[in-house]
Amino acid sequence: MPRLIFCLNEGTFLSEPRHEVTWEAVTELACELLSEKRDLLRRWMRRHVAAKDEVQAWTEAYFKVRSYVPKQPDFDLSEFRTPFGYDLERLAKRLGTDVRRASVFVRKLDKALMLAAAEEVLAGIRHSNQFGHRIELRKVRS
Repeated sequence: MPRLIFCLNEGTFLSEPRHEVTWEAVTELACELLSEKRDLLRRWMRRHVAAKDEVQAWTEAYFKVRSYVPKQPDFDLSEFRTPFGYDLERLAKRLGTDVRRASVFVRKLDKALMLAAAEEVLAGIRHSNQFGHRIELRKVRS
């Protein structure tokens, strides 16, 4: 289901609607790239007013995502490609995981998607901190 970053004080959207797995993937990637700030990087998904240290952590994470080179799998990912995307069930079996984890895996390989999502998280957190507004990750109907 699509979700977006929402400002509760203004009643406005601060991001594009993206599948919840995309938000999970960008947060996981940021935590991998900046593991010492894992707790700060995960905080944004809950309803709250962002603190300055959270803005600093996501600013650093954004630049790490920008310079990140996706690690290619040790197998040919194209064999899982279908006309509609990826066969996530087959990929999950190959990875030895569930379909959701396979979906996160594929999204983390898409650098443009990860960079756009990281930029939106950073913008939402900066908005929250700058204006003292509460933000949350909200479900939207598609």
